[in-house]
Amino acid sequence: MFEALKSSIETAKIPDVGKIEPIKEVTLDEGMQDGHSLTDVKPEQELQEVQEVDKYMSDDIGLKEKTAEFGDPDYIGEIRHDNEKINQVLSRAEASLQNDSSDLNYQRVSENLERYKGTIFEHELKDSLKDKFEIVEDKQQIVSTEWGETKPDVVLRGAQEDIRIGGLEIKKGEDLYIEAKCGSPEYIRNEMGHILKQVEGHEGNSLVVVTKDYLELSPEVRADFEKKLAEKGSHIYVADVTASEVSTGLFNSLRL
Repeated sequence: MFEALKSSIETAKIPDVGKIEPIKEVTLDEGMQDGHSLTDVKPEQELQEVQEVDKYMSDDIGLKEKTAEFGDPDYIGEIRHDNEKINQVLSRAEASLQNDSSDLNYQRVSENLERYKGTIFEHELKDSLKDKFEIVEDKQQIVSTEWGETKPDVVLRGAQEDIRIGGLEIKKGEDLYIEAKCGSPEYIRNEMGHILKQVEGHEGNSLVVVTKDYLELSPEVRADFEKKLAEKGSHIYVADVTASEVSTGLFNSLRL
């Protein structure tokens, strides 16, 4: 039996798979013949994005890293723990979903929380900057301007040291006024006129903080807006989070 098996194996034809060519090695000189090194693989768009990050998200207090956590449900839970009003709003949302789990009610609660994300964004900014200032105003203060009254979103008083946020230099002891916007590119663009009026109520260092959606606007739109901001003595800073990330994190922070 074994002899027969051996004989059949020996006489079986092995298909011709052809000659296997050795893999050609690419030398460093060959890799650079097109004018690029092997490590130079960054596309132009990616390079532009890096430059925009440097322009809009640079600071010397770690704010960029903090804003990257603004969509984290656990961090939003910490904000909720420290603010009774936020806790009440989210508790009502939880109770509503527990009492009525229909798709219609789910949509209604989601829409309500979507409108509330801006408030969460403001409180996250306060929390991220509180250790850099002596006082964080709890309530919005009414400020009179040429066109009427306004309420700055965030007011921080008495910088504890010299700090830099974007292109804004804040000296020790100075105050900071912030107008915060959390929304889609279209929303931010529609709010630009309102923002320009709001910053007129800033009685100290003025900063506009927007979500990363701002970078989706055309360079021309951004340049025009930033020029008008500069004329009013204000600056812009882009948080490293999108509005949708804040919205998703807010809903996922619910205790269901």
